Amino acid sequence: MLDAPDIRSTRADEADRIARTPSRWQRIASALRDEIAAGLHAPGAQLPNESALAARFGVHRHTLRQAVRQLVHEGHLRVVQGSGTYVRELVLDYALKRRTRMTENLAEAGERAQRELLGHATEPAGDWAAPLHLARTDEVLLLHTLAVVRGRPVGLSTSAYPAARLGDMADAFVRHGSVTRALAELGVADYVRARSTVSCRLPSAAEADALARPATEPVLVVQYVNVDGEGRPVEAARTVFASDAVQLSVAHDGETDAREVMP
Repeated sequence: MLDAPDIRSTRADEADRIARTPSRWQRIASALRDEIAAGLHAPGAQLPNESALAARFGVHRHTLRQAVRQLVHEGHLRVVQGSGTYVRELVLDYALKRRTRMTENLAEAGERAQRELLGHATEPAGDWAAPLHLARTDEVLLLHTLAVVRGRPVGLSTSAYPAARLGDMADAFVRHGSVTRALAELGVADYVRARSTVSCRLPSAAEADALARPATEPVLVVQYVNVDGEGRPVEAARTVFASDAVQLSVAHDGETDAREVMP
């Protein structure tokens, strides 16, 4: 004799499936989000009107408005009453100051960044030796990361850490997704910027590919050194910023040393 089906279990499974299935407005939001990230709707461009978008996706206006509200909340779109819906232009004001923190800088601009670890390696310090006060044969841990805002790559970084002290940075970064929190886990409770050098140049092919930019479009390059409370270097790094998405400003707090270098 066959066992009777467990109706309660079946209903629970069905409820779970429904909860995990994106609604129509979520699918619309995802489609528009992907199109914006791919550059199909340029920053500042006006989207087709509500009727046209509703017809395209085969939904009522109410459903479309839910998708638009979500993308406005995420920072992808802005609605101008009486005019239309526009793709928000992405121009981040990135401040170089004594305590430069990417997360805080972007939060002040009303943005959030995702930091992706592209790779890491331990190798002789070489040219990273001088800023980290190491011998060229001492080992450093190199982290290669990508910062993404609203689905758009904005910064490509290579950071070097003294391996003897901070050899576990890669694992800590993966756990936290933040350089500041990773350093705190490894005993560096606070750090400050000792030096920032800003320049402008054309990107390499690899940089242009990572930033999804033409190789003919200049990038901003910030080379910097961070030190702990005792003045010991904990990080030397180079970040390549997409120049059409980031503008750099220098905070004159009396302790920041930033030099602008013309190419």
